[in-house]
Amino acid sequence: MFKVLIADDDYEDRELLKMEIQRALALEEKDIRYYEAVSVKQAKEVLKNQLFDLMTLDIEFDRMNEGIDDLPEIFEDYPTLNIIVVSGKLNKSEVSEQLFRFTKDNLLKSKRWARHFDVLDKKDDKTEALRRAYSFAFRQKGASDKVKDLFLLAESYLEKDELDKCLEVYQKIQRAAPGEAESDENINIFKGAVSAEQAMDFYRRGEKVVASLILGHYLETRLRAFTRKMLGHSPSGLYDCLKELERLHRIGQFKKGLFQQVLRLRNKAIHHPSEMSEQDFDSAVKNVRLLGARF
Repeated sequence: MFKVLIADDDYEDRELLKMEIQRALALEEKDIRYYEAVSVKQAKEVLKNQLFDLMTLDIEFDRMNEGIDDLPEIFEDYPTLNIIVVSGKLNKSEVSEQLFRFTKDNLLKSKRWARHFDVLDKKDDKTEALRRAYSFAFRQKGASDKVKDLFLLAESYLEKDELDKCLEVYQKIQRAAPGEAESDENINIFKGAVSAEQAMDFYRRGEKVVASLILGHYLETRLRAFTRKMLGHSPSGLYDCLKELERLHRIGQFKKGLFQQVLRLRNKAIHHPSEMSEQDFDSAVKNVRLLGARF
């Protein structure tokens, strides 16, 4: 059985979503149960009393952005809920950027609050997103309660910046649900496996916001690696890193310029991810290489 909550105030759109879900999952799942909500408020009430494998959420109800405005609370209360956000009027990339802001700095560690999360236009073919959501839910069967508790524990450690403990919990998740994608990604990231190539892969797949934020995290780790190589330690802020390098005469004018360029691109990637271009990605990688932060 696959339980789906469809939150949309338009009857025809709800019926179309049911048809798309049925078509996408027909071969995998014969027993799909649909529940409906005509407002975000009603959806939150339904969530209190039922466990769902997937929720589809329209972002425009009586108020524009009503779905977006209520998502932080849904993320907090149901951190393992698979969600597909459906946008019919707003620019999809802008919606993605707004939604990912709710994950605070967690996305910089490739961390999403929802275990499966997509932003789609109402006109998009939703087949792949639905199959990904179904695949994740299927893998979690039998281990869902334990995995959910472990994700919550990992998030509590992440909030306190206790990354070693957080890493241990993600490793436990892998043992409880082998191959679980998010914890596997986070393990690699905590071990320093974030790469510019990984960011570019997201960029080429059209996930520009995610790509930019991952690139921003990568650039920060490389600037800190360069600082540690030159000083033996890394001050808390990146601007402090550069000031300390200058104060101790451990950086020349050329590399100072490179450091500043990489730092500017890091800030742009994190604070204005939708504005990043492929040229910005190329420039960032080139400057990191010249700086000598890759070793």
